Amino acid sequence: MFKHIFSGMLLTLVLASPVFAGSAADDIQIIDPWAREVPPGLTTSAGFLGMKNTGDKAHRLVAAESSNTGMVELHTHINDNGVMRMRPVEDIPVAAGATTTLQPGGLHLMLMMIKKPLKAGEKMPITLIFEDGSKKDIEAEVRHFSMEKMNRMKMGH
Repeated sequence: MFKHIFSGMLLTLVLASPVFAGSAADDIQIIDPWAREVPPGLTTSAGFLGMKNTGDKAHRLVAAESSNTGMVELHTHINDNGVMRMRPVEDIPVAAGATTTLQPGGLHLMLMMIKKPLKAGEKMPITLIFEDGSKKDIEAEVRHFSMEKMNRMKMGH
């Protein structure tokens, strides 16, 4: 008899429980994460990726961290009287159903105080942190990327 009462109470609790929506990290699909290779002696790099929001609510990337760095900041490039400069941003929005791209010359993750040189072919762990406190662990492929290559991309070559 107690078994039936307990089963009935459990079923009532399950059916009466609210349905919780997924977290921002659950809604965000990561596309092609990568970090720029840096030679020995340099301690700063950049991380790039696409963030596709598969949910029906807008989200914001508010921070990032990595065990391979002392600090990660969210950055963008701005044109300051003809000079391109990097500036930190508070967050990076990802509209519902849309994709936000972090790429050279635009929004990016600034990877600072790198603890060991980043070599092409290696993986770099990065944790993305969203507005609701949810986190998504990713591995960015380290790639060789030269300024010459970036300039060709900007010129459409």
